[in-house]
Amino acid sequence: MKHQVTLALALLVIGGVGATRAVETSELSAPPVRRLTNPHSSVDDLVESFRQALIAKDKDTLRSLRVTRDEYLGIILPGSVEPGQQRATWARDAQQYFWGSLNGKSIYAEANLLAEYGGHPFRVTQVQYRKGVKDYADYKAYKQLVLTLEDDAGRVDHLRIGSVAEVDGQFKFISYVRD
Repeated sequence: MKHQVTLALALLVIGGVGATRAVETSELSAPPVRRLTNPHSSVDDLVESFRQALIAKDKDTLRSLRVTRDEYLGIILPGSVEPGQQRATWARDAQQYFWGSLNGKSIYAEANLLAEYGGHPFRVTQVQYRKGVKDYADYKAYKQLVLTLEDDAGRVDHLRIGSVAEVDGQFKFISYVRD
């Protein structure tokens, strides 16, 4: 089980979400969540809210743009299998480990984003997905965003951040973790 947890975590953090399935099913705790709360209607709308949160140095809004624990455990983690396959099941300790690791890394990424980009006006001129777009059983992943930024002086920067989930036409960041 330890090897499966390590492999699955590596797949989750490095470029999206993998289709590894745990064999231990005791004490499952994934809540029955299938919809995103407070989602955005497009990647562009989500990125614009992300931009505004950075400019305003709004940590709470930045945090609200990514999936919650319940959304991660109810949609992302079990639905990270190929379309048509049975949803994955995970033991409670594996779920806590995956969420804790991803959430912790995203919190640090949020702090770094606010320190580097917070309070500085910029425009997003292009959005790319370094690892493409992939359909999973319960969602579509827009993997590893690269945002081309331009400030008022015409300086260009490329911001690499984590992935976005689309669930029933609604969008949220899975995490801000980049690789």
